[in-house]
Amino acid sequence: MTSKTININNEEYILHIRYQENDSLRQEFNRMCKEVWEFDFEAFYQSGYWGEDCIIYSLFKNDQIVSHTTLSIFDLTKDGQTIKVGQLGTVMTAPTYQKKGLSRFLLDYIKEEYNTILKGYFLFANDTVLEYYPKFGYTAVEEYQASISVNNTQSSTTPFESLDLDDTNSRLLFKQYVEEGYTYNRLQTKNVGLAFFYCYANYDFSYKGSVYYSKELDTVVLYESEGEELTIYAIYQKNHNTRQMQEIINACVNKDTKTVYFAFTPELEGVTYNIYKEDDDITLMVTNELLSLFDDKQTMVASLSHT
Repeated sequence: MTSKTININNEEYILHIRYQENDSLRQEFNRMCKEVWEFDFEAFYQSGYWGEDCIIYSLFKNDQIVSHTTLSIFDLTKDGQTIKVGQLGTVMTAPTYQKKGLSRFLLDYIKEEYNTILKGYFLFANDTVLEYYPKFGYTAVEEYQASISVNNTQSSTTPFESLDLDDTNSRLLFKQYVEEGYTYNRLQTKNVGLAFFYCYANYDFSYKGSVYYSKELDTVVLYESEGEELTIYAIYQKNHNTRQMQEIINACVNKDTKTVYFAFTPELEGVTYNIYKEDDDITLMVTNELLSLFDDKQTMVASLSHT
């Protein structure tokens, strides 16, 4: 944890960084998250999977949090090239402290602190701030989601089995596959902490009941099926020597499945790409260093990499 006194426009604040171990500060952070975003990070903290690559920056006035930004750090890989990038999330400022330069201070502070470490940034912005982030060098880009058509002859007689992450051994197995598994993702942003955030921290939007394991395929996969549609959110194949994505897909689909959607950028031929927006008012924005990643109009940031 780091704390320092900061002067912004002739007003003093306390900047707290990496302070999640401090109970009172963390609870104040959770209070603001709940008010602004309708969820908090307490279950994630208690899970023990909040890692060093998830860094919280908050400005406090006395004991009250007034502005915040979370930085998540990724090793991003595409086409065999790996760079270290940052994602900004849970950006928020208390109503009475807006338009005082607090968010600007945090964005500038993070950029300066990681100037020689991170090669670019991305974030997801709602429509109310689309004109704000370009001031900091962000550009809106379109994401494209991949899908394939299937027929019921592809359904497997040996489907994946549900993996219960409340079981200690299953949780350890899941962690091992996330750490070591091959993901078939052309825009690789694998993050163990975020995988547990989405699959174990018991949020309303959790994928906890969507984690499956196949010993035969040596693979853990996250997927959900609804009617004729099946969405695969992530694949973690421990055996790196054999490429068997089609076999994995076949083991996920059922007799009703007509279309498989991918919530990441799959290494797969013969797919259809369509413009994707998770929510109508949410847009991916990136700094100039990352613009070229989306030029092919076949790329999206994996759902499990959103913060």
